Amino acid sequence: MTDGPRPLNLRELAGTVRAPAKPSGPRRVDAPLLAPAVLEDLARWLASAQERDVPAPLRRPRLVVLAGDHGVAAAGVSRLAPGDTARAVRDLLAGRGPTAALAAEVGVGVAVHALGVDWDAGDSPAADADDPDPDPDPDPGRVPGVPEPVTRHAVRAGSGDVRHEDAMTAEQTEAALRTGAAIADTEVDEGADLLVLGDLGVGATTVAAALVAACLRKNAVDVVGRGSGVDDDGWMRKTAAVRDATRRARKLATRPVALLQAVGSPDVAAAVGFLLRASARRTPVLLDGAVSLAAALVASRGVPGAEGWWRVGARTAEPAQALAAERLKLVPLLDLGAGRGGGTGALAAVPLLRAAQVLAAADAASAPRAAAPAAVGPGGAGGTGEVQPEEPGPREPEEHEPTREEPAPGPGTAPAG
Repeated sequence: MTDGPRPLNLRELAGTVRAPAKPSGPRRVDAPLLAPAVLEDLARWLASAQERDVPAPLRRPRLVVLAGDHGVAAAGVSRLAPGDTARAVRDLLAGRGPTAALAAEVGVGVAVHALGVDWDAGDSPAADADDPDPDPDPDPGRVPGVPEPVTRHAVRAGSGDVRHEDAMTAEQTEAALRTGAAIADTEVDEGADLLVLGDLGVGATTVAAALVAACLRKNAVDVVGRGSGVDDDGWMRKTAAVRDATRRARKLATRPVALLQAVGSPDVAAAVGFLLRASARRTPVLLDGAVSLAAALVASRGVPGAEGWWRVGARTAEPAQALAAERLKLVPLLDLGAGRGGGTGALAAVPLLRAAQVLAAADAASAPRAAAPAAVGPGGAGGTGEVQPEEPGPREPEEHEPTREEPAPGPGTAPAG
């Protein structure tokens, strides 16, 4: 990595990040002394993000998928070919595939941003199927069959092979970070009350593993998983690639922006900016697999405390995800084994958040009401303007009525009372 201008400070993107305030809503009325359960913890997290004592229903959750190709995929680290990223983006835009199906089922809108997709690598008859009448003289900045907003924030096509070269230039890294922050701003401005972070990209878990290994000073064998489902030979190639990338990046562990430039990618850098800006905008985020956890780890190193606004949707089989979550002290809400990527693990946890909100609202509705203050007279606090009758006290004896004095207690007599 060559020396250059001073990199962007991540605090410029995050501004002032404050930890979520602790709500003071009622605990369970049926068992108030029990320790908080997972759903109660979730409800309190939502309530604190919304600055309420009892969380409100989620009205506009949004899945934001950041897509990109990765040069390290040329080393055979994935079961998928580089062109599969472009095809996966087109499928998602057309409502096909597991991510689109699950998002529709749980009522979550989807936004896709291609930060570093190599569209030429995906050229095939299937890739052009959504554009039956291609323009013979197309705009070089436009991708046939792909809406312009999807490619509006593109930083570059793919990324460098992190085994032996930087993933991006310093300018591209800063552009990707700022783009992620701008995407978060747009979603929050349009009313998103929960953000779900997803990813698409061949070789993405290799980049994620390298980032986690560099940040936590782990060996490649500690962080590398099966990713897309590679066999033993593929796992060894992937481990060797992460080892080479980590050797280049180890000295950058305390410089998150420089680390992203060296062994990150446009989509992962954008995820870092996205997470920090969402925290600054006080909007909760559900994280997905190894890629979003790697981005969260890098973001928290630049702006400690931002992780209070994030939760992990589901545990996967990727060691890098588990190590990053452990360092961030984030416990996954579900344990689904091997993940499917694309945000599906986080989407699966959205109904859990909704259940937590419903139960919290039911507990609040069942909580005992505070007793009304007693009346204090005409116009007084709690009064109605009417004179309240006094309670009868001991009757004073009339002058002609004899009284009876009690004998004084003797040595063997206990006082009355």
